[in-house]
Amino acid sequence: MVLVNSNYKFNIDYASNFKDDFESSYSINESELKLKMKYYLDEKHTFNYGINSKFYMVSPGKIYPSNRESLIEELSIPKERGLETAFYFEDSFEISDKFLLNAGLRYSFYTAFGPASVNTYEENAPKNDETITGSEIFKSGEVIKTYGGPEVRISGRYFLTPTFSTKVSYNNTYQYIHTLSNNTTAAPTDTYRLSGSFIKPQRAAQYALGFFKNLANNVYEISLEGYYKTSENLLDYKVGADLFLNENIETEVLQGEGKAYGAELLLKKRTGNLNGYIGYTYSRSFIKLAGGFPAETVNNGEFFPTNFDKPHDLSAVLNYKLTQRFSFSANFVYQTGRPVTYPIGKYNFNNAEYVLYSDRNQFRIPDYYRLDLSFNVEGNHKIEKFAHSFWNISVYNVLGRNNPYSVFFVTDNGEVKAYQSSIFSIPIPTITYNFRF
Repeated sequence: MVLVNSNYKFNIDYASNFKDDFESSYSINESELKLKMKYYLDEKHTFNYGINSKFYMVSPGKIYPSNRESLIEELSIPKERGLETAFYFEDSFEISDKFLLNAGLRYSFYTAFGPASVNTYEENAPKNDETITGSEIFKSGEVIKTYGGPEVRISGRYFLTPTFSTKVSYNNTYQYIHTLSNNTTAAPTDTYRLSGSFIKPQRAAQYALGFFKNLANNVYEISLEGYYKTSENLLDYKVGADLFLNENIETEVLQGEGKAYGAELLLKKRTGNLNGYIGYTYSRSFIKLAGGFPAETVNNGEFFPTNFDKPHDLSAVLNYKLTQRFSFSANFVYQTGRPVTYPIGKYNFNNAEYVLYSDRNQFRIPDYYRLDLSFNVEGNHKIEKFAHSFWNISVYNVLGRNNPYSVFFVTDNGEVKAYQSSIFSIPIPTITYNFRF
């Protein structure tokens, strides 16, 4: 039996020369109870089964003035609470020395609880502030909405030779906690929401196939894996949505159909003074938002790239042991820039000027790449010590690449100007002294 609690909190402290200094934060608290059991039926079958229950408490966000002179008004979005409980059973079946099969079933239940005030809306009308007809009050512990369903997992591995194998798998999942990100602002503005009256659980089904080959007495390993994934109730947002500290978030979000696919080629060197890996992944991710009203349809109801669509991903890690005491390592990462929506023009309507934007995610921010280097100096191994120590000298982002986190736009005197925000855009050296007992 395992009892786990985690608490995550994100905070922004904004200061300026004007009277708009503020602090903003959101948090996620999860408490989980796990009961795991294992039963060996015979040399062919091993059963794993159990139950786990997780309680979510999400604070979607709050803002408050950071000093007495600030004109910012305090605002807090009510907390959300939910309980996910699941039973699972899994059989690891060794059909033969060459063929291994793993099959399992997990059934999850989810309940959203009060206290909460849930809006009601006009029937056969889009959800917005104008179509709110009232609200329904739920007391503490009162059930707001329930969801649930089966999650199937099956995988098989077959050894064609002692050093060459293939693996195939299928699984489907339910997700009851959701992330909403607005990456067109100057700072990260993620918000988390639980499934409830208006936000359904995200469902996904994934198929995968892989080939694995060991070479030179298992010194090298090369693998090729591909996958195809379909999703339901993927969460995104309306055109011009306001996600920041919005109590009526259901008026701004949409849920649609998703599809994703990709392949990864990976080469590893496991042993020797020189070891590491290099991997390349090609992947695509798309979403379709086709609601029953024009305000709930994006890009004419056709598939378009999601915010996570980064077709090319190259990563490499190199470790080299110079001597018994001195070693060197390097890490390189390259990714295609994520999709973004840009303003492409202006137009006038009723004597007012408006900005015209491109289709959702039609453009991309600049590509991301980063090189990190480190050097380790071990203690003297010839002398027996109670604690072994070593120095690590590292430089993060050696090339000083100004990788953009977000690209955002500001209208200044009728002119739309583009800006980008970056995190750690200069080389960052660190020196650490470590002990190992």
